[in-house]
Amino acid sequence: MQNLGTENESLEFKKTTSERKAACDDIAAILNKKGSGTLYFGVWPNGDAKGLMVNASTLNDVAEAIKTNIRPMIYPSIEKVTIDGADLIKVLFSGTEIPYSSHGHYYKRVHDRTEEMTPHELRSILNSTDYTSEWENNPSLESFNDVDHEALKSFYDTAVGCGRLVPMEKYDEVELLRGLGLASKESLTNAGRMLFSKKGPVSLKAAVYLTDERINFADIKRYSGNIYNLVNAAVNYIRTNIRWRVEGSDGVQRMEIPEIPMDAVREIVVNAFAHADYRGDTEHEIDITPTLVEIYSPGPFPMNLTPEDFVSEQRKSIERNHVILNMLFKCKYVEMFGSGFKKVFHLCEQAGVKISSKSDPLGFSFFFYRPELRDVTDDVTVNVTDEFPLKALDIRILMALKENPTLTREQLAKTFQKNIRTVQRSLNNLKQAEKIRRIGTDRTGYWEVLK
Repeated sequence: MQNLGTENESLEFKKTTSERKAACDDIAAILNKKGSGTLYFGVWPNGDAKGLMVNASTLNDVAEAIKTNIRPMIYPSIEKVTIDGADLIKVLFSGTEIPYSSHGHYYKRVHDRTEEMTPHELRSILNSTDYTSEWENNPSLESFNDVDHEALKSFYDTAVGCGRLVPMEKYDEVELLRGLGLASKESLTNAGRMLFSKKGPVSLKAAVYLTDERINFADIKRYSGNIYNLVNAAVNYIRTNIRWRVEGSDGVQRMEIPEIPMDAVREIVVNAFAHADYRGDTEHEIDITPTLVEIYSPGPFPMNLTPEDFVSEQRKSIERNHVILNMLFKCKYVEMFGSGFKKVFHLCEQAGVKISSKSDPLGFSFFFYRPELRDVTDDVTVNVTDEFPLKALDIRILMALKENPTLTREQLAKTFQKNIRTVQRSLNNLKQAEKIRRIGTDRTGYWEVLK
């Protein structure tokens, strides 16, 4: 019987298709080491053909496993071959968008073995590869039927209105997408899909936590959408859940001022969506705690640099997603390439807001530190309605009641280490501001959070 050789850095054998998960791990490892390789199902580890039952369903199962679990997506050749009367499945694969992951993990090939990469090894690969990716221009599996019509038209109107896109004689979606380089033949490119698909290719988790430990939350939401829509969703979530103060008292010149400059927030949100790594399963994240706002982007910062380097050294923007960034520029989400961090630092310095950042091999976080609340006093105004100013403790109690409307005065007093009279004063403030109302009796009722 013919022997297919010995497993090595680019060749792997699997006895049955039940080993599909391990096969995907091996494919990712081989791609990361050699860029291409071959994998057989139905072969013993020593290279002898074992054989298996191969039909259309078997081939589809293998194809689906590779399509679903390997990122960036690859397009292997999968076929039935017969050797010495034994039916096998032969998978030929290649890719240039290193690093590849399988089931969310990154692997390396060591001789004929597959091992998971350490964070340091993954960082080294990311830093040694071209930061820009041809992935954006590759065709996706979505067609023109999957376009979010409202988002695309809104983009077009905005881009034309700000003079960054030449108006069409007659608006035509297909022509527009092709003209922008977001469509290939009858399908959207990967960049077009992320920007304007209605099938929710991008996800965002946003949460407000009661404490910095991030155990209990007052609010949590998950969004699925496209980049164009989620940028606004992220900014609006932060705008809604940070504190504002009102300056001016003559009834005409009243001005609401956010605790963190919203222009700076928007710059970081746009940066997060523009430079994320969309080649795998990714999720953007916004976490708001009593002391900070964190904006997380799934994709590491480039080449061991920091945002400060782009401010102090006049560095040009390093573009992971050139096409996506260019579309965000056209609709004025981005004002000027490479100027975002300088603007953020300037705005936050003016407002007295401390900022920092953190990067790891899989993502980048930017932190806005909220002005300190003096918990020992109850007269710090952190939010204002037209008639009733709300204090720091009022807001914290409101958040607690949002999470658990059955909390009693005694439980609130214990939670926030206040006396019952102080808690009652906050509850009265919230009722006056029409933020809460009591349903039922003091002993058996609950609090309804109104807005």
